Amino acid sequence: MTTRINVDRLLERQAKRWEVSRRLSEQGGEAARRALAHLAEGPWLTISRQIGARGAETARLVGERLEWPIYDREILATIARETHTKERIISRLDEHAVGHLNDLLRNLVVPDDMGQARFLTEMARVVWTLAREGEVIVVGRGANWILNPRFGLRVRLVAPRDVRVQRVAEREGIEAPAADKRVRSHDAEQHAFIRQAFGREIEDPLGYDLVLNVEHLGADAAAATIVTLLRTKLESHA
Repeated sequence: MTTRINVDRLLERQAKRWEVSRRLSEQGGEAARRALAHLAEGPWLTISRQIGARGAETARLVGERLEWPIYDREILATIARETHTKERIISRLDEHAVGHLNDLLRNLVVPDDMGQARFLTEMARVVWTLAREGEVIVVGRGANWILNPRFGLRVRLVAPRDVRVQRVAEREGIEAPAADKRVRSHDAEQHAFIRQAFGREIEDPLGYDLVLNVEHLGADAAAATIVTLLRTKLESHA
């Protein structure tokens, strides 16, 4: 049984740590580093996934094996609470690329809209705070590009597009052409978001420790592989 972390409380605690760091930095950077050296990051697991690549099921099984909580849409809910913004407003920014002009015009029409720059800052803050606490699974949000790879495992789940189209069609009860359109659109959004937010390519294998093709690999086998490699990597860095 996993225990979900109170992210709001963590953010408050992290803010106090950053304030301590700021004050100590005024006395000298080395003093700040020494005072905060015990605040190690991780361990954590990030899962990046193509639509139809069994991301949610695999994350759930890994969470059960490790007894670690999973953070996906919960990250959005936390940002909404922290910024006093409705979740439906910031959902447009979640793993979506946004044009600068469109971002500016929307802010004029919807005053509560925070804009992509602030959203990315808040998202990184939440992801980093979770990583500091450790023993968490973060799904999506480019977390693998945010965190220090020494302290966790970065996984990407993939499968051929025709396989993913079939799974999406079955899961959502739609025809193949509609599922194909949804898969292509989702892939394009993911690519554009990572490129815009982090200046990286989502399919770059160097951004991950493990890229798993789950075409012929069940979610349970994928989960077992991830857990084994996570433990091996953490032991090698102990």
